[in-house]
Amino acid sequence: MGRFKKGLFFGSLLGAGLMWLNGTTRGREYRAKMIEHLTPLYAQLKESVKKLEGPTKEMYCALVERAVEEYASRKEMAEDMKVSLIKELKKKWDGLIEEIRKK
Repeated sequence: MGRFKKGLFFGSLLGAGLMWLNGTTRGREYRAKMIEHLTPLYAQLKESVKKLEGPTKEMYCALVERAVEEYASRKEMAEDMKVSLIKELKKKWDGLIEEIRKK
């Protein structure tokens, strides 16, 4: 399969996934639940990173995985939700480090 066809295929999959999250009732509910869990976890991680001396992205990623694992066990969360939370929180590294440096 050529590069163009691969790009077209994976772009279609991504588009379908985004449409599911935004277009269906179940997708909107899933996204709302994820955001509901994401907010307290992000605040907790922000405080943890502030306490670290010279935090790195690797440190942050390790904190994310541990925090989500602990949170998920308390909330009896499904595996797919844990994976989604980890991905979303890892994406927030750049914004988090900027917030911390501004203060």
